[in-house]
Amino acid sequence: MKAIIFDMDGTLLDSERLSQQAWDSAAREHGYSINMSLFLQMVGHRTPDIADILKTALGKDVPAEAIASAAAQKYLQVTEINVPVMPGAEEILRFCKNKKLKIGIATSTRRAYALKKLERAKLLPYIDAMTCGNEVSRGKPHPEIYRRTAQALDCQPDKCYAVEDSPTGFKAAFDAGCKTFLIPDLVPPDKSTLQNAHKILKNLNELKEWI
Repeated sequence: MKAIIFDMDGTLLDSERLSQQAWDSAAREHGYSINMSLFLQMVGHRTPDIADILKTALGKDVPAEAIASAAAQKYLQVTEINVPVMPGAEEILRFCKNKKLKIGIATSTRRAYALKKLERAKLLPYIDAMTCGNEVSRGKPHPEIYRRTAQALDCQPDKCYAVEDSPTGFKAAFDAGCKTFLIPDLVPPDKSTLQNAHKILKNLNELKEWI
């Protein structure tokens, strides 16, 4: 194995709960609500795909684009102050560097936002390549984002570990051909993920034992 590709939100950054609060606050300004159940359907997807999810759940007249824009601004305001990291995030990145593994990020977040969050979390210096949601034609669960990240790392996907927190992201990594670990955050693994995961772990620290 030559590389390891991490999802960002919910895997390296403990940011999903902040995101749900931002989406719900933005939706309430337009007379809607995004509870945790609906938010879990959104986890791992790009903003254009989230708009489709909202219209299916809340009705075709929901101003999904306006809500998305407001949610992004609210989320940025929160993460300007603090970007919480998952326990062991910096330690596992340092461990992977010591193992001579190239490190990639495959995130549905837009590049400008992803760079800011990783920089504030002091994780950016560890990253060798990154593919973001606004740089692919099809978002997770399609495997394009993992294939492109592997290419940027000059590796074949089957020579890459991948680490995800949701079934949506897991399917993208697994279908790309990566040896994929799952560390569940908010979304529990589904049957397919349970069957196909290389290993399901409790936290990032456990990952050391398998790489």
